[in-house]
Parts: sequence; C-alpha cells; structure tokens
Amino acid sequence: MIFFYLLKLTRPLNVAITGGSVLIAASLSANFFLSKTVILAMISASLITAAANIVNDIYDIEIDKINKPHRILSSGKVSIQNAWVAYFIINIVSLLLAWFAGFILFLIALYSAAILYFYSFYFKRTILAGNFVVSLISGLAFIFGAMAIDDWIVGVAPAVFAFLFHFGREIVKDLEDVQGDLAREVVTFAGRYGKTKSVLLINIIFIILILFLFAPFVLNQYNIYYIYIIIPGVATVLLLISILLWFKNDVMWLNRVSLMLKIDMFIGLCAIYIGANHDIFSNY
Repeated sequence: MIFFYLLKLTRPLNVAITGGSVLIAASLSANFFLSKTVILAMISASLITAAANIVNDIYDIEIDKINKPHRILSSGKVSIQNAWVAYFIINIVSLLLAWFAGFILFLIALYSAAILYFYSFYFKRTILAGNFVVSLISGLAFIFGAMAIDDWIVGVAPAVFAFLFHFGREIVKDLEDVQGDLAREVVTFAGRYGKTKSVLLINIIFIILILFLFAPFVLNQYNIYYIYIIIPGVATVLLLISILLWFKNDVMWLNRVSLMLKIDMFIGLCAIYIGANHDIFSNY
C-alpha cells in the first residue's frame, strides 16, 4: 500500500507530461529516432519531476493540512521520513541515467534537480520568483529532449509554450492556496495583491500565450493540422478560462481550472507533435 501512496505522491500525470515533453521535443527533429539517449533522457526527466513533486509536498505539509488535508503526506498515509528516502533515491537514479545519456544532459538534469529543490525550500514562498522557476524548468524539458537528439533549436518554440502555460497555471494554483499561504505567512502574488490583480495577471499571461500559439504556424514551422487542434483545443479553452475567472474564482473552481489546464497541456503537446511532423498525414 505504501508503494501506491508513494506513486500517487509523485503525481503520475505530471510525470507523464514531463516524459512526453522530452519525447515530443526529440521527435520534432528531422534526425529523430528512438535512441538509447532519448529513452534515458525521458526516464531521467520524468524521475526528476517525480522527486520534485515529493519534496514539494514535504515542504508544503503544513499548508496542505489547511488547504488539502486529504493529500498523502498531510493525511499521514506516508511519513516524512519515507518521503525523504523516496526523494533521494529517485533523484540519484535520475542523475545516473542522465550521466549515461551524456555530460551536457547530466548538467541540465543536475541543475534542474537542484533548482527544483530550492524552489520548494525557498523560491515558492517568494512573489513570482517561484512561479518563474517552475515554469522555466517546465520549458527546459523541451530543450532537454531536443538536446538528446542533438538538435536543441527545435525545442525552443514548445519550450516557450510550456513556460507561459505553466506560468499562468502557477498563478491559478497560488489563488487556490491563498488561505493556507496566508496562514503560514507565505508571501505569494495572490496573497500580496489579491484576487483581482491575480486574475488580471493570469489574463495577461494567457493572452500572450494565445498570440504566441500562432507563431510557429505563421513562420511555417508547423502544418495546418496544428491550427486545427490548437484553436479549439487550447486557445479557446485559455480564452474561456481567462474570462470565467473574473466571475468565478472560489477554491473548488480554481481546483477544476488547474486540472483543466493540466489536461489542456496534453492537448497542446499533441498539437505540437502533429504540427511539426509534416508528413504525418501524407498518405491521406
């Protein structure tokens, strides 16, 4: 049973998104093939995300006792000691895999693991800096995947997409957790400036993201199928969420928005993959 709880603690959907991001970034290259390096990079990045989610919940346990008492650590289903053991083991394995994938990939993995620890330990409790760090690491997954195939440039556009997407979602999560953060005197943008300015910031980020979504197609990097998916599946969803947040921003709704954005990230990844593979429908 403890293995199941530890697995849940890693947030498998987030882990899958990271692994998928690395694979998709590598597959965007014309030189792509499923090499040992790509596989090692996928697993390494996924494990770094898993470890980061564990240490995040470790440092958030007091806040979660207020905001999310049902979570694995805050409910006592897994002890702090066992969570720390799992964190260190997973990180060590991820770094070993990155080492075998290549020295540059190892350095990126080491940097990511370190900065994600300091995110949970310190940056998360500062205004916007923590949001920026986790968004940066989310975008870096695409550069990581592209470098696994020695073609880093193809990872730039999806990295920007991921950065903006996660930045907006991070502010949504801050709004969701604002009461617990204030109870622990944790200063976030939502806690300092309130709901109205937070929703305004989310709107600004998502509008920039929506505009950026069209750039790869306009620059002839992605095909028309990218547009067929990105307009209804991502741009429209982001626009509707941005509007609805002005009228509904209670904790339950914010939790649903956070989940919707996580699912929408998957849709965006699919659009990028299909859009960049110009020959994917060549036989139809």
